[in-house]
Amino acid sequence: MNTFEDFRKAIGMTQEAMAKELEISKSFYEKIESGERKPGRELIEKIKKKYPLLDVNIFLNLNHTERVVNIDKSHSNSTSSPNDS
Repeated sequence: MNTFEDFRKAIGMTQEAMAKELEISKSFYEKIESGERKPGRELIEKIKKKYPLLDVNIFLNLNHTERVVNIDKSHSNSTSSPNDS
């Protein structure tokens, strides 16, 4: 699982249900899931208690788009270096 969205979908919850479970607004939850906002320490602790199998390190990445770009680059068969742009 690479993202919080992947995790949520794997456990069969909607954004609204997950937000309610974590006692946060749906709009704040959406921002966390999209990478626009990061959960604070208190919320991360709550997530760890409710979902101990989730690797909370997924919140360390800046946003979903950058994760996808980094994954794509790391799996590229290209011989060009990152500084060739």
